[in-house]
Formats: sequence, structure tokens, C-alpha cells
Amino acid sequence: MKQVVETDVAIVGGGIAGLWLLNRLRQMGFSAILLESATLGGGQTHKAQGIIHGGVKYALQGVVTPAAQSIANMPRIWQRCLQGKGEINLSQVPVLSPRQYLWTTGSLTSKLAGFFAGMALKGDVHSLESEEFPEIFRHPEFRGQVYSLDEIVVDIDSLVRELSKPNQDVIFKIDPVQEDQLEFDEKGRLTSFELRASPLPPLQLKAQKYVFAAGGGNEFLLKKLGKDNVAMQRRPLHMVVMKHDLPYSLFAHCLGLGTVPRITITTHRAQDGKTIWYMGGQIAEEGVKRSSSEQIDVVKQELAALFPWVDFSTAQFATFVVDRAEAMQAGGKRPDTCFMEEVENTIVAWPTKLAFAPLLAENVIQSLSRENMQSGKTDTRALRAWAIPSFAKPMWDQLL
Repeated sequence: MKQVVETDVAIVGGGIAGLWLLNRLRQMGFSAILLESATLGGGQTHKAQGIIHGGVKYALQGVVTPAAQSIANMPRIWQRCLQGKGEINLSQVPVLSPRQYLWTTGSLTSKLAGFFAGMALKGDVHSLESEEFPEIFRHPEFRGQVYSLDEIVVDIDSLVRELSKPNQDVIFKIDPVQEDQLEFDEKGRLTSFELRASPLPPLQLKAQKYVFAAGGGNEFLLKKLGKDNVAMQRRPLHMVVMKHDLPYSLFAHCLGLGTVPRITITTHRAQDGKTIWYMGGQIAEEGVKRSSSEQIDVVKQELAALFPWVDFSTAQFATFVVDRAEAMQAGGKRPDTCFMEEVENTIVAWPTKLAFAPLLAENVIQSLSRENMQSGKTDTRALRAWAIPSFAKPMWDQLL
């Protein structure tokens, strides 16, 4: 006879979505546990650049899109948390930059002047004078314009640790979940969940609600449920990291001709103290068709074109692919916002972007409220011997 673990909510997935929701549920008096089969933050969370987007990058063609509207309020929610005044106290999480910049090359500056003037009236974008430019753009060869965006950049490693810190008693390392551990009835209700963590004996989990926020790990659950109204898609990125000794910290989007930035650069610190440029944007989207060496060659050419006055010859480069998992959209397009779908006592969820974690948690909480779910019997004593997952290392410390 297996020992039984009882809780109000069981969350599967230790990324930003699961950790944010865990904090909020416990604040509200629910018992909750979080289950992770790998490392905390080790999936899509640790591959994010840490930018709390405000929507400007989704309106680069001069049209305010639904995606821009849905994410517009997220920076304010995060700001309050980072100040210790929001729904979760994140005052110990370092803000790597209080703003993200957007720069245009000379040929595009006049074309978009009117659009950015309109955005500036809304307080989202601020045109800068040359003396306010980040240092790398103060060189006489720079011919474009620089704008300041109300988008903060946070340290992901510290964020994951801070969200985990008050919850270490309810976060557990498990073996990867297999289909035979889950049993559903004909309506899609999860009737049985066997927990495994070799070499410990398996346990039987009973929860009022199960939330699967495991990114790509949700896919097996969807197959098990067999529902037509919810499916998963993958949109890969080929990201680039560069380690260097240059005296430049840069947090900026370069505006191109497409609907996403030509390149997005954030700056981080490696374990050895050297500077990391972490690069995404259009170059990462198009880079999925290229090998690692080809992607590095393309990035080197791009950097030489954008910053001809900078010598990158001693920099080290590496690449990796991020397999963004999210709710299926028509034509494989990016979802406009976070996603959750309820199937009986199970919720399948994807945050879509780091910035949407608070909104996703709020949507789950509203769902519990509509059901008038009350805290019930809790017994997690059988999990006392189970380990807590380790924290993921930043990708640059794994690669360079």
C-alpha cells in the first residue's frame, strides 16, 4: 500500500510559471507543492534574457497589436514586486538595467520618427540626447538614434532563487513523469498520480487541483488527455552568447525592417567575472536554419556592421537552441498572451513569456475562486525524505 500525499494544489514544473504560482497560492492560504524533474528554472526560464517587456517590441511597425496591449501592464506589476511592494517581495532580485534601449540605424531613424514621437506621448518611449546614449553609441561613427524603453531587465538566476527561498519545504525533485503514472477517467479527470523519485518508494498524490506548467513537458499530458481544444507548439530560437573584456554593457533592441528586433542584446556577468552579451531577436529566429558555426559567423558579421568601431576579435562565442513551448496558434504564430486551459481537475498552462508569470498566476487563482475551492486536508509527511531540485546554471557558464 503506497503512502498518500494530500495537498490542495500540485504544480508540475519548476520554472517561472510554477514558482510564481506556488508563492501566490501559499500566500492565499492554500497548501501547495511543486514538483520538478530536472533543475529549478532549467527549462525556458533560464534561457530568457530577463527583459520584462512592455509591448513596444510588438509594435515596431507602427501598429499597437493585441500582444502589445496584453503585456503593457506587466512592467508595473514587476516593478512593485522588485520594490518590495507588490504581490511577491522580489526586493532582493538584482535589476541588471532599469531600462531597455532601442536603437535605429541611420537609414531607419527618419522613417520611424513620427511613430516613436506618438509612443513617447504615452510615456512608453523616450527619445534621448546624444549625451544620454549608452557609452557604445557615443562613438562619432554612430549615425542612428537611441530611445529609452520602460522595460527593466532582471537577473534570472537570482529571481529563481528568491521565488524558491520561502518554499523550500514544498519543492521536491521527482523522476520524469511517465504516462503510466497518471490515470484519467473518461471525462478527463485525473484520478491517480503516482510520484516517483528513485530509489525512494513511490507515493500516491491526491490534490484538489493539478497544474501542469512544465513547458515542453506538458506535451505528454496533452496526449494522455486526448483533447482537441488544446495543443502545444514549439517555436525554436538559436541564441548566441559572447564572452568578452570590452568596457560595454548593453541592454538594447536594434530596430530592423521586420516585426521583431533585428537583434536584442542583454549583458550579464559570467562566473569568472567576464562580461556576457546574450543575443536574441530576429537573428535568433532566423538562426534555427543554421549550424552553430554558421550562426556565430552571421552574428560576427552583424556585430561588425552595427559596431564597426568595436574590436570583437578576442571575444568567445557559443550558441544553443531554445525550444519555446506554448499553446498552439493558427499558422504557428506567437500567442498574444499567457495560456491556461482547464480539463476537469487539471490545468494546463504556459506563460508564453517571462513577463506574463503574474498574469498566469492570477488567471489560475481566479479559476479556483470561481469554483469556490477551499483549503482541505493536507498531509505531506511522506515527502520529508525527498530532495529539493538543484538550481540551473546560466547557459553562458555551461557553454563558455
